[in-house]
Amino acid sequence: MVVGRRDGVAERLVTEAGLPLETLAISGVDASSPRSVARALTQLPLATLAARRLVRRLEPDVVVGAGGYVCVPVVMAASAQHVPVVLLEQNAYPGRATRLLAKRAVCLAASFAETARLLPGVRVVHTGNPIRAEVRALVPAPLGEACKHVLVTGGSQGARRINNAVIGCIASLLQRNSDLRVTHQCGTLDWDVVRRAAAALPDDVRSRYEAAPFFDDIGPRIAASDVVVMRAGGSSLAECSALGRPMILVPYPHAGGHQRHNAVPYVRDGAAIMVDDAMCTPERLQVEVEALVRDTTRWRSMAEASARCGRPDAAQRVAELVGDAARSRDGVAA
Repeated sequence: MVVGRRDGVAERLVTEAGLPLETLAISGVDASSPRSVARALTQLPLATLAARRLVRRLEPDVVVGAGGYVCVPVVMAASAQHVPVVLLEQNAYPGRATRLLAKRAVCLAASFAETARLLPGVRVVHTGNPIRAEVRALVPAPLGEACKHVLVTGGSQGARRINNAVIGCIASLLQRNSDLRVTHQCGTLDWDVVRRAAAALPDDVRSRYEAAPFFDDIGPRIAASDVVVMRAGGSSLAECSALGRPMILVPYPHAGGHQRHNAVPYVRDGAAIMVDDAMCTPERLQVEVEALVRDTTRWRSMAEASARCGRPDAAQRVAELVGDAARSRDGVAA
């Protein structure tokens, strides 16, 4: 059973996946907005009462909280009824919901080892971030003699800073590097601008630039790429490193700067280059890509480091923690 926000994206995604769904009337909190805080404080007691009724009716063996405001009333209800809770945290710096609920959980499955030091007194297990089964099943393309295929992605909505950098340098980048090709998932919001830029490319380079708002097969495209330019979301990092792809990361600068915390371990371990959002200009992006095209040794080293960072068995590790928590409730040694 999945619990999501009423009228939220989960209502479509979860039901389309064929999973049972219950919803609660609760919304997110913008701590800088008094109105948002007041609304959340009004909604939380009623959502918690509804969650308690839901927990009593379903009688779960364990509750898994995946972060976000909707899990707050559910985890609080489960804790009050002595149902074991396992929390998942996909970012290096735990979000507000995770920090609030962590001591109610029997354990927290963390995508990053760094998370443990930020939650003293909590049992944190570094599992890695679970990735999609279809991505785990992929066999990444072996590295060729040089970096020749750049994949750019900003997620389904795109990332305007990255999109602007790409369309600002794509003609020069492809003209200066005759073996290079670029695949660009730009999101829906910037598609018209990107499409016009693609159409304006000189005839001799246009065939080496493929752009679309969204690719349904992004996993295989990651596996086929030589380097990925992207934000630093936890799931994207997990998939790229599981497939051993080097990364040029442009962390999202808002939401508390949590993506920068995500990027730091990959940069430290040699798997990624980080470019601050404000510095992601066409000129800087071209410099970073061409540096990897020229320096084959560095590019290969980054790929090897990325593979070492990957945890393709993260889903299995999390499942084991959930199973242990459920057995502990039944009095079976975990």
